[in-house]
Amino acid sequence: MTGSIRRTTWLLALVAILPAAIARAQGMPGDWPMYNHDLAGWRSNPDETTIGPENAGRLTEKWRFPMRGSNQRIGVIHATPTVVGGYVYFGTATDPAFYKVSPEGHLCWVYRKPTRAGRTASVETSLPAGKAPNAATKAQGAPHDFRFQTTSEGIMTSALVTDDSVYFGDLAGWFYALDRETGQERWRVDARSKEFPDPHPINLFFASPILADDKVITGGGALEQLIAGGLFYRGSTGRGFLVAFEPKTGRIAWKYNLGPKPERLSPPMRIRDSWGIHFFSSGPATSTIWSTPSFDAASGTLFFGTDVNTAPRRPTPDDPRLHTRESCAIVALDVRTGKERWVTQIKPGDVWTNAMRAYDPKEGRHKDQSIGDTPKIYEITVEGRPTKVVGAGCKDGGFYVLRASDGKVLEHTPIYTGPPTYPLSPAPDRRMLALPSCIGGLQTGCATDGRTVFTNGIDAIRLMSQETLAASVAPPTAGRVVAISPDTKTERWRHERPRVASLGGPPPRPVFTDVGDPVASGLAVANGVVYFTTVASGKLVALDAATGRVLKEIPIGPVWSGPSVSRGRVHVGTGNTLFTPSDQEAFLPKKATGELYCFGL
Repeated sequence: MTGSIRRTTWLLALVAILPAAIARAQGMPGDWPMYNHDLAGWRSNPDETTIGPENAGRLTEKWRFPMRGSNQRIGVIHATPTVVGGYVYFGTATDPAFYKVSPEGHLCWVYRKPTRAGRTASVETSLPAGKAPNAATKAQGAPHDFRFQTTSEGIMTSALVTDDSVYFGDLAGWFYALDRETGQERWRVDARSKEFPDPHPINLFFASPILADDKVITGGGALEQLIAGGLFYRGSTGRGFLVAFEPKTGRIAWKYNLGPKPERLSPPMRIRDSWGIHFFSSGPATSTIWSTPSFDAASGTLFFGTDVNTAPRRPTPDDPRLHTRESCAIVALDVRTGKERWVTQIKPGDVWTNAMRAYDPKEGRHKDQSIGDTPKIYEITVEGRPTKVVGAGCKDGGFYVLRASDGKVLEHTPIYTGPPTYPLSPAPDRRMLALPSCIGGLQTGCATDGRTVFTNGIDAIRLMSQETLAASVAPPTAGRVVAISPDTKTERWRHERPRVASLGGPPPRPVFTDVGDPVASGLAVANGVVYFTTVASGKLVALDAATGRVLKEIPIGPVWSGPSVSRGRVHVGTGNTLFTPSDQEAFLPKKATGELYCFGL
């Protein structure tokens, strides 16, 4: 065999065994034990053999929880359900609770947060053995008189399920470990407590946890772009972070803070745009890490993406930048120590809050172009040599491939850099995956089976980007799934979503008409089928992974959750309160309660 053939044979063999080996590290074959299914971030289940392109068109509902006709209600399920041994684990963003449901759709247990009055410790011990905190609701589930509304204590992450425990975080800054069999709390950590390293009063957990190097690793920070830069909150003092917990005790093994510690800016800095003047009394600041990390065991490296600067740094004569090098970047850390190995900034200059215009016409710069997608670890051929890379989508609409050893950008798909007005000028490259925007581009949840990368896309370029706020109230214009080669050079197919007749209200008074159908959820790949949900039309869709042919579309109502595939079943949660719970926002259909659906043959 020639060297080239040997390398190709070796690469194909690695592609075949890598995802299976990673999946078995944390679950039995066929399980979906964490947000991305595996530590490499692939969102692909190589052990699924029941459902394939030849029979996916026969998918039907097997059960839902709560059952059809029940007077029980649960909150919105925004994250991908976790499935181990056929049991499904998920949390809710409204009426916050965490559930375990049997393979037949029956409630096993539900955990509700205990009263937090008088918090004094960052790690709190569990109740005595056999006395679970949720005993009153274990058998029957949620009481029926809870108010269903957006909550600052909601659960927006997927759970990590191990042999004996379940781990997840919430928007109130708490991270939990529960007993997998009983739902009893084992420990919890408060990221707002003074005992937490470098705490912040609005810390939260927004990344889903993984288990790497015998540590539970997750990310969070202070989501200050929601309030920073205004009259009542003029500075940002928080930083994104990655933290590693000991699984049994909740003790913190290490914590990585993103960027320099914010300091008082005296006098305060001002940034002016067409929407007004934005004041910053502290900075620089980095927003929460909401990219779920991936892990390469061979090199002991964690990879994740970062969000924007929510406050500027003070420029100096020798360094006029307002941004820091860590914002809108892909970062590699040593899993043993949490120390940086490299930082590659994808979108410099992105200082942004929700009060600011999402496009700077002077610099021709789109804002809020963060990396929420997990960097997927795989191999490509570079200059004739097999090379380990990480590939991730960005909210600028591009998919980037970086060399894993040093973070060098090797390839990326075409990016639109023109103004946010139609007709687009210059005309975008036909291989562009999605348009940039503050909710658009490739937000998170791209997938790969090692042979093809599958990207999800949202076009919403006019939203938050026009000269005035009133003109910026604009819905998404398109959504799609695109299949490309792992090196980004070849497009294999694209599935463009049909437009939706109306959004926001019953005919004849819709708020918006003739709108796009974004694909915002995480994709799932299994046995030659690509699964995803559509936000505007509210469907679960299955495509042939080889051709992009539609195999099945199932209406499920308002949805943001991505599906998971395990043991011949497709699970997905429903309900949606993004990006505000108000029906009048109407960019995306809303529903403040949810269901867990199970589909099969």
